[in-house]
Parts: sequence; structure tokens; C-alpha cells
Amino acid sequence: MNLNDIIQAAQGGQGVANLGAQFGLTPEQAQAAVQALTPAFSTALQKVTSDPSSLGGIVSHWRAASIRRHSPAPTPPPRRRTAPERLSQIFGSSQVASQIAAHASSVSGVDAATIQQMMPALASMLLGGLAHNLTQQGFGGVLGQLTSAAEASAGQGAADQGGGLGGLLTSLVGNLFGGGPSSQGTSGLAQAGLSALTGMLQSGVQTSAARQQGINGILQSLGGGGNA
Repeated sequence: MNLNDIIQAAQGGQGVANLGAQFGLTPEQAQAAVQALTPAFSTALQKVTSDPSSLGGIVSHWRAASIRRHSPAPTPPPRRRTAPERLSQIFGSSQVASQIAAHASSVSGVDAATIQQMMPALASMLLGGLAHNLTQQGFGGVLGQLTSAAEASAGQGAADQGGGLGGLLTSLVGNLFGGGPSSQGTSGLAQAGLSALTGMLQSGVQTSAARQQGINGILQSLGGGGNA
């Protein structure tokens, strides 16, 4: 299971078509836009998840996705004013997200403004799919601890998060990805979790070296590393 598998399986296999309909695109145009964006999401998410201190926003999306899955009432689409924050959590800033949209437009032929409007919804589908698949593979306990850490730190300023979300994320994700003190059982779970997440963060989309180089150039300000 990789990012392309996740997005193609979303909403019973209709996720891409539904996304296109929401933004006035044909299924073929929506597919082209998604295929153009997936390698960028893959690269950015690999960079973000390599740094525990950058995971707070991602964890909040995992929690929101979990609430939506278990809510009996349909969840309204995210408000437009939340889009910059959502993309900044993955791409570092709204300006970088705009550059990614322009790059995807040049690849897919879909208007850059439309692609940028699609990106928050695509991000939610991908992050929700990652959380769902990690839970299905037995890592729901780790995700639960992370979301509890996010809730516990709500309302705290960035300067106060050393003992809240920041500290808890560093400890919990440090255990998940290795490099943190843990029991033998937790270490085994961490290694399995790392292997599962690493595989899921691969794009699953064939990308030329030149195209990947363009994505890397746009995302060079993000920490860590990773390739689609």
C-alpha cells in the first residue's frame, strides 16, 4: 500500500472522481492532477515525518480523520480559510504549496488555481488513509497516544510545548521511528511501524528524474529527506 493505492481506493474507489466533480473536472483531468501531485505529497510527507517536532499538524489531521470516520453525520468540506494552514503543515508554507500547484499544473495540464483548491481535500484523503491503514495494521495504539498528546497540548503556545505536544511527540515518535529509549516490545512495534509507514509514504507513481528534481528543488526548505 502506497499513497497512490490509498487515494485510488478512497471512497470506495470513487475518491478521485468525486474530487474532480467537486472542482469541475472530468475524471480524466482529476486523475491527471492527482497523479501529478502525489509525488510531491510523498516527498513532503517523508521529510515531515522524519522530524518528530514537525508532526503536530499531521497528528491533528489523523485525529480529525478518525472523528470523521466515526461520526454518524456527514462532515462538511473544510472552509477555504483553513487551506493555507492545512497545506503549510505538509509543505512548510502556503507559498511552497502554490509552487507545487504550479508544477503539477505544468505536468497535468490542469489549471494551477484549481489544483491548489484541490490540494487540501487531497491532503485530507491521504492523511486519513494513512491513519486508517496504520490502524488496520495494528498501530492504532501508537496513533492514539499521538492524538492524545495533541489534545493535551491544545491551547498551549509553541514556547510551552516542550513539556506538552512537542515533548510527547518527540518521545512517542522517537520510539516509533527508532532512536528513542524503549522496551524490547515497543522497539519491535516501532520497527514494524516504521516499515509500514515508510512503504505507505512512497508515491506509487512513476516520476521522471527531471520532474522529481523539480519537486525536490521546491521542497528543499523542508527538513529531513525522502524521495517519491
